[in-house]
Amino acid sequence: MKEEKVVGDDNNPITKSFECSDGCCDEHEWCRFWALSGECILNQAWMAINCQLSCNTCQKDN
Repeated sequence: MKEEKVVGDDNNPITKSFECSDGCCDEHEWCRFWALSGECILNQAWMAINCQLSCNTCQKDN
């Protein structure tokens, strides 16, 4: 199991470690920045798969 680590602030929010929480991951270092820029809605299909942690689109087992 991995945990997400984020560095920076709102001016430079870059996910530096691709560690995950319960299999929920961001696959790109810029996911958090893109999410804060509205890309979870504007580019929903790609972001939902590649930036699951930042866009809160992780699949949860019931």
